[in-house]
Amino acid sequence: MTEGNPLFSVVVPTRGDPSKLLPLLEALARQTFSRNRFEILVSFDGAAATPEISVKLSALGGRTIESRARRGPGTARNLAAQVASGDYLAFTEDDCLPANDWLERAAARLEGEPAIDVLEGVTVRPDGRPTRRPDPDHLHYLPTNLFVRRQLFEKVGGYCEEFFDAGRGIYFREDSDLGFTLEDEGAKEAREPSARVAHPVEHVGYLDPLRWARRYEMDALLAARHPEEFRDRIEVHRIGPFAFRRLFVRACFAFLLAIVAALTATLVGEAGLAAAFVFIATFALLVVWAKWGFNLLRLPVCLCVPFVLVFAYARGFRRAIASGSLRRPAG
Repeated sequence: MTEGNPLFSVVVPTRGDPSKLLPLLEALARQTFSRNRFEILVSFDGAAATPEISVKLSALGGRTIESRARRGPGTARNLAAQVASGDYLAFTEDDCLPANDWLERAAARLEGEPAIDVLEGVTVRPDGRPTRRPDPDHLHYLPTNLFVRRQLFEKVGGYCEEFFDAGRGIYFREDSDLGFTLEDEGAKEAREPSARVAHPVEHVGYLDPLRWARRYEMDALLAARHPEEFRDRIEVHRIGPFAFRRLFVRACFAFLLAIVAALTATLVGEAGLAAAFVFIATFALLVVWAKWGFNLLRLPVCLCVPFVLVFAYARGFRRAIASGSLRRPAG
């Protein structure tokens, strides 16, 4: 640990919504960790602090970083990291509520094992269940509860800022990209279950399944930068010796192809073949619908999800090719 520096620089990217940010600042004010051992950096992405937020942040001794143009949460985190002085960057998000001992628990682990470069806490839903199923072999790198040695973060260049589509406001996979990059650099990683942060339930809006599908635009970029990790670790479900890769994405493609095949078979008078393809499309739709708990009200939206996802995939590949990403060597 560096003498004279705070242990943590808490980094929060935000769009400036006070209803999210103020409760987070209250939670940071309640931290049991010594106040002179962490700083708070709130990075506004295409937004500015309201007077209420400014007053609260000033009372905590925090600082604001503002970008007039929206550049995505990855860039917002990078901008905060550039002015950070802590030995570790403590990432969380503006809709999170860290436990009162969040920083204290992380500090105890890091000070007990000073070789750790990357520490991930546990992010839980309001009911206390983890938002992600624990992986015994790898971290998830969720920026809701992640500690990264600042010097290492700077060495790898921080978050890749390409995982953001400014025209659509879409961002996705920048967290996995950073994690894979840190692994390539040989970072020593650990998980600390006692460092906990609560996160609200995601995608509760009626049209959120469509917004979720649009984010898959970023998959082509991640696959180009980290092909092996993308294949083996992104949305891979393992049951015993079997690995089921990207079932949701495959189901979307299968649904669309089966619908096209069913229409084609109908046009050429192959009713039996058309029925078989309809069955396949129905099964694929069930896989898509399962992601939203077979909610009947969401079924009409889920019918549109495969079309949106496939279009997003195509757009992502075009975008990656245009930027030259698909021609870069992996990593």
